[in-house]
Amino acid sequence: FASSPAVADALSLTMNEAVDRAVAGSPALGAERAAITAAEQQVRLDGLAPPMTVGGEMENFAGTGNLSGIDDAEFTLRVGKTFELGGKREARLALGASKVALQGNELERRRLDVVTRTKHRFLDVVAQQARLSLAEQESALARETRDAVAYRVERGASPEADLSLAELAVARAELEQEDAGHELESARVALSVLWGERSPTFGRAAGSVDTVPDVPAFETLTQRLESNPDQQLFALEAARLDAQRRSAEASRKPDLSGTFGVRRLEAFDDQALVMSIAMPIGLGQRSDLALSRGRAELESLEGRRKAVELERYQELFARYQELRHARHELETLGERMIPAAERAFALARRGYDEARYSFLQFAAARNVLHSLQKDRIAAATRYRRLLADIERATAVSGVSAP
Repeated sequence: FASSPAVADALSLTMNEAVDRAVAGSPALGAERAAITAAEQQVRLDGLAPPMTVGGEMENFAGTGNLSGIDDAEFTLRVGKTFELGGKREARLALGASKVALQGNELERRRLDVVTRTKHRFLDVVAQQARLSLAEQESALARETRDAVAYRVERGASPEADLSLAELAVARAELEQEDAGHELESARVALSVLWGERSPTFGRAAGSVDTVPDVPAFETLTQRLESNPDQQLFALEAARLDAQRRSAEASRKPDLSGTFGVRRLEAFDDQALVMSIAMPIGLGQRSDLALSRGRAELESLEGRRKAVELERYQELFARYQELRHARHELETLGERMIPAAERAFALARRGYDEARYSFLQFAAARNVLHSLQKDRIAAATRYRRLLADIERATAVSGVSAP
């Protein structure tokens, strides 16, 4: 994208476009994708058979008497290999696959976090745009009122104090407009850095606080909690522990190590073959301890799963209630309070023009309307942010256990 102000102002950005940019350009997600590649390579590494060994020995040399030199030395060249028994390689591959699935789940969770954070910041930009627009309208109205009051004071129809109050209202409105402009720029940068841009290349966030999407029924949302990546994490952890159990069971059966070689006997000027076989003993206790540890970890995992499941339900319930309140507040503001404030402001303005109301009454009516308009923006933003949080909590995972 071009970065000149004229071109940037002409560009608009939708929420879906912002999410796509953030997901594609997030350094954190790039790190998680690299971690998946590393886990996959580790699986390939674990699938390799134990390497062969090559070694040599030299005996009966540099001693005393007849063995003082190397004339009676014995040289041995050996080639060795370990034969894995009990399905250890398959158990390692299953354990590695479970770790890849866990890493995929972590990527999905982080992706959802990035998506939610992007939605929040996009909504902040939309809200700040609305606040700036409202502040600009208020500044224009304050200046218009100031000019009208000045005319009335000049003609002696209003006290001079009204002009000072009108000037104060202009100053406050312009200060609020200036603050809204800074807040908007900060919100735009906070959004653009999610995909690596320090200077935003978009002009406006395409959205409106007047758009309030519906939300599914609470019962529908609760059914999705089990399929959320946060909850699926426990199923994947259980799969990892099961693969770890199989690995512990496989380790009970000892591996067989053998070597085969050639020995050179200098004293007789002859060669002979040598062979050795070895296997470890006492592996049963180690395997039993590993299995006992795995059972304890699985019990702990199940307890944590139940605790998190209840906590997720409580969080969803609380957010859903907040969402309902935010919608009720939004509808009340839009359907009752703001229309009433607009009528009151119109009456106060007409009454002031007819010298029936004081400037303070007129200003108070205007302040009430302005305050309610800001409250509506805040309520709409809160509703959309809560909706984004609920979407994050009820997103269905695309990662399954191996």
